[in-house]
Amino acid sequence: MIERYRVDYPGEFVITNITIRKGKKEETREWIANPIVVNHVSERATCIAYSPDIKDSLYERIQKNNGGNLGKLRMQVYGDESVWEKLEPNFLVSYNTEILENMIKHGYTQKTIIYTSSSKCIKYPGEFYLMPQSISLQPQPASVWLACFDGHKEIYMVGFDDDGSTIKQKMINSVATIMRTYRDVKFIQVTDIHSHDTWKKEINFESMDFNTYISHCDV
Repeated sequence: MIERYRVDYPGEFVITNITIRKGKKEETREWIANPIVVNHVSERATCIAYSPDIKDSLYERIQKNNGGNLGKLRMQVYGDESVWEKLEPNFLVSYNTEILENMIKHGYTQKTIIYTSSSKCIKYPGEFYLMPQSISLQPQPASVWLACFDGHKEIYMVGFDDDGSTIKQKMINSVATIMRTYRDVKFIQVTDIHSHDTWKKEINFESMDFNTYISHCDV
């Protein structure tokens, strides 16, 4: 993984069609310009995924976080596809066709910027945003990478607990790679249980419980 930032990202070409002619592969490409201008108030961000340990009231509080005096520390919120029915974050990542179609059906794409793959952007024109740099990550770590890519230096990870599954272990390893790539970013896991041993090895990682998070981030 390479350390990259949106301020240096003009956009990228995506493959829109592939044909085989006379035994040779020919590709049709289209330039997709960067549609997002980085304009966050503070360098704080929350990345949130669904967890049974999160109270429903917390989703609303995170979405409406005040950011203290004059909103100077107001956070941008990045979600993965598991929270789309719980809140409307500033940005959300999903690659699941069924979920994406439900988002369109319920008008969710008009409320939140949703990142997905180039193939999904082409299939549903005008509904979604291209995941920059064609980054190949699960939605959870992809939301963390996006927060780094957008220049946030203090990232709170809510709902990133381990359930012992292979999928969660892959998520943990991917986030650890992001931590090692963006060394000047502080990553904070918000949890009332123990943190992952893999993350605790990283010097830019720490954790806090939910009550401390609510107070510290004024949510």
